[in-house]
This record gives sequence, structure tokens and C-alpha cells, in this order.
Amino acid sequence: MADPKLHHYVPQFYLRRFTDSAERLWVWDRTNDRVFRTQPKAVAAESNFYTLPQLVDHGHSPMEMEKQFADLEGQAAAITGQWLDWVRCGHPGDSLPMPEENREAISLFLALQSLRTADARAILVAFSALRGYQAESEEDARALHAAVLWDDELVSAYADRMSRCTWLFALNLTSVPFVTSDNPLAFRTSDSRAWVKPGNLGRDAYVVYPLAPDVIMYCYPDEGVWRDSNVSRFDCQISPVLMTEGMVQSENSAQVFMASRFIVSSRKSFSFEREFLKTMGVDPNTPSIAE
Repeated sequence: MADPKLHHYVPQFYLRRFTDSAERLWVWDRTNDRVFRTQPKAVAAESNFYTLPQLVDHGHSPMEMEKQFADLEGQAAAITGQWLDWVRCGHPGDSLPMPEENREAISLFLALQSLRTADARAILVAFSALRGYQAESEEDARALHAAVLWDDELVSAYADRMSRCTWLFALNLTSVPFVTSDNPLAFRTSDSRAWVKPGNLGRDAYVVYPLAPDVIMYCYPDEGVWRDSNVSRFDCQISPVLMTEGMVQSENSAQVFMASRFIVSSRKSFSFEREFLKTMGVDPNTPSIAE
């Protein structure tokens, strides 16, 4: 069987959770202000995005990284699928079963999801140029990105930080669905006033990750204001706070800010997202803080 040439930096299993009744996604291309309908396989992917021809010289498949992501995605699909069932059937304050091996797998998945996207690659290339290394070609950019993704010390430290977070889940029963994007792991400052990019570098920033149109996950770090707030008592629980439409839209604004280009939804309307983009006041592709 031929190796796939189209590599997804946001997994297809995840995108399928945002499809409509016809199993299609509604996508807003914020760069061209165009809305279209498509299949999950056609979004958040690029040809040979993780292909590393140089691995052949060392006796490895050039598809090694893509295969490793596929294995991890299989675990994440099963675990988060169970979470969705539990949250949808549960009640505010209920605790979710969380075996340690599941927590470790999802922590690694979240860390890599933050680091593996096209947006992360672009930021890495830009920061490296500031430090004197210029990626002259797409192959150079892939190699630079791979060096980060295969940095065991860096990724393990990031995954460990995710694991030590307080994980809180919220159910959205409003008529406004959560949206996602081609860079879905969002980071918000501790005062909730700004989204940050790249957020994993910001102290006290917490993670906001939509799992489906009706379920969202929050990860609060075990440091700074969050340690003082004793939020850890809510670990692996369904939030006692009921989501309002305004709260859902606030979380959706993160996807507009974080996206490289595409915002994804289970419905056609992107009126709020369009209006939010107008208020950002900065180049949306610039790593910065959105007020």
C-alpha cells in the first residue's frame, strides 16, 4: 500500500467531530474571506509535510514521523471518544475516569499538536532566522521542524507540563457550536484578557482545546496564579459552570486568532468570527498578543 502523500497536521479523526449531518465541514478561509464545504481529509494538511528524505541515508523510512503521529492519533481518538461520551452523559461536577496511561498519552498528544502545525513551523522558521539560521528551502524548514518534534527532552518536558495541569471539561448546550481551526490548541493569559501565540512559552497561560462542537477542554498549569487558586480540586471534572452563547463565542475567538488560515465549523455561519477578526488590530499571522 502506497504511503499517503497528504499529511495532516490536525488529525482527521478530530476534524470529523466537527462535521455536519452530511459528514462535511464548513470552512472559512480568513485570508480570502471565503466559506466553502469540504471533507475532513482536505483541511489542515499539506503534501509531504512530514516527509524527510534524509532519513533514507540512515536506513529509515522518510515517512517515519508521519507513521509515529498515526500511532499516537489512534490512541488519542479512542481516549477522547470515551471522554465525549462521558461528558455528554454526565452532570456538572461529575468526575471522569482517568487512568494514568491515558493521561500520559493525551499529554503527549496535546504537546505535539501544539508543535506540529504549519503555524508552529512558520514561527519556528521566523525565530530561527532572528537567531542567524535561515531556512533556504522547504526541505530545510521540514528538517528544522523535525529537530524540534524529535527533541525528546523538549517534548517530554512539554508533555509533563500538560500532564500536571488541571483538566476541566465543559459541555456546550447553547445553539452556538464551538469551532476549531488548522491550529486548534489555544492559549489564554491567566486574566483571560488575551490569547497568546506561541502560547506554550507564556507563564500562567492556560490551554483551551475544543473537543467537539459541544465539548471543550481546559488545562490550567500547576504554577503561578493557578496554583494559588486551588483549581486543582476540579481536575478531571465536568465544569459546574454552564456555558452561555457569549462564553462559547469567546472561546471561538481563540480559533480565529490561532488559525494559520482556516476556521472549521459544523455549520455555515461565521458572522461572529468575521467580526472578531476585524477587532484584533494586528496582523493575524504575527506571533503576538491579541487584546
